[in-house]
Amino acid sequence: MSHARHPRTLKLPREENGLATSKPAVRRVQELLPAFLEDTVVEAETNGLVVALDGGVETTIAAAMAVDAVGAERVTGLVVPVRLSEEAPARTAEAVASMLEIEHHRLQLQPVVAAFQSVVGETGQPTDDLVAIRNASERLRMACTYYVANTTGKLVVGTVNRTERLLGSVAKYGENGVDVDLFGDLYRTELRSVAEDMAVPSDILEQSGTRSDFGERSDAEELGIEPATLDSLLHFAVDRQLSAPETADRAGVDPSVVRRALRWCSRTRHKRHTPPKPSMSN
Repeated sequence: MSHARHPRTLKLPREENGLATSKPAVRRVQELLPAFLEDTVVEAETNGLVVALDGGVETTIAAAMAVDAVGAERVTGLVVPVRLSEEAPARTAEAVASMLEIEHHRLQLQPVVAAFQSVVGETGQPTDDLVAIRNASERLRMACTYYVANTTGKLVVGTVNRTERLLGSVAKYGENGVDVDLFGDLYRTELRSVAEDMAVPSDILEQSGTRSDFGERSDAEELGIEPATLDSLLHFAVDRQLSAPETADRAGVDPSVVRRALRWCSRTRHKRHTPPKPSMSN
């Protein structure tokens, strides 16, 4: 690859709603992120990148950018479904890998999860707690991804977007336990604009990002607002540090929605920061 080195911070042009969704912003993102990946691989002196593919927007973009950064021959895709309901997205993920011409493997995680449930059942704790099993499944999925990365000398690319990161819509030490947090500063709506510019297939764009196999609603559905409005709200409240009334006015929502979203961010703060530790004097 022949990307020129780019700065790791970049001020993107933003729309009135605070989001970087314009054509110039999208094109700048498409230049910056592959260059960032290439620089990271070079600095770490590793063999390439591993991306866990799920048939969704973020993982598709990440895989395409990884190929642009280091070449298809240095990218590995992993498809790691847990439940039968993930079969259709898994097939989509495999189609993405084939389209990008990257090496990819499907790992069936259900036997591993079943064995895990059997073992932890010896503790006397319930083995059918949906939240606990979902979190355990994501950690096991990441363990498999890291095993492949370790044995091939590659880095794991994270695909959690800023919306998910701020609201904690991930399993702690699961999807966010990665080497490269590629989309940590890009909101879901911004990534969708990137995907549309990259001509990502419509069946992938239509993926809601909701873990429907666990019967959950998306964060935007929980708050009762549109996804783009949620991203705008978070930008003004978190990134710009505007007050709740100011944020509500900019995002076009009731101040109570802003306060509820900020409480959500506060409750999940532990997922974004290192564990607390006592201070010891030297």
